[in-house]
Amino acid sequence: MERYKSNIFKDKTFIQLIKFAIVGCINTGLSLAIFYILYNWIDINEYISNLIAYIAGLINSFFWNKLWVFRKNGGNIIREAIYFFLIFVLCYGIQFVCFRTLVEYCKINANWAQIPAMIVYTISNYILNKFITFKTKQ
Repeated sequence: MERYKSNIFKDKTFIQLIKFAIVGCINTGLSLAIFYILYNWIDINEYISNLIAYIAGLINSFFWNKLWVFRKNGGNIIREAIYFFLIFVLCYGIQFVCFRTLVEYCKINANWAQIPAMIVYTISNYILNKFITFKTKQ
């Protein structure tokens, strides 16, 4: 009976999800830091600050996800970068609508609205990149 037990900590998808979460935490910290510096210290518009923060996170995320999370050392880097960018644009659009809705219609401070909008972005980004950009052949 013991040999039929699966060990969740050895499951490839589970390990990828944990690694993606780690990269996500790093990106979240990086993006939040850039957003807060641009928006609060340099006084750049919240939407421009938001975009710049996400672009920095995008570049960081591509390399960490390609090489560490999904371990795609080979493959067509141009194709992957294009898919990664297109998925970023789609997920950023979803995040932006969420962010703007929270700021403009729910009257939530932009500093706080950034957090739930990032959660929406992260979930959609993981799903799309796992199954499109860095998919593995079965």
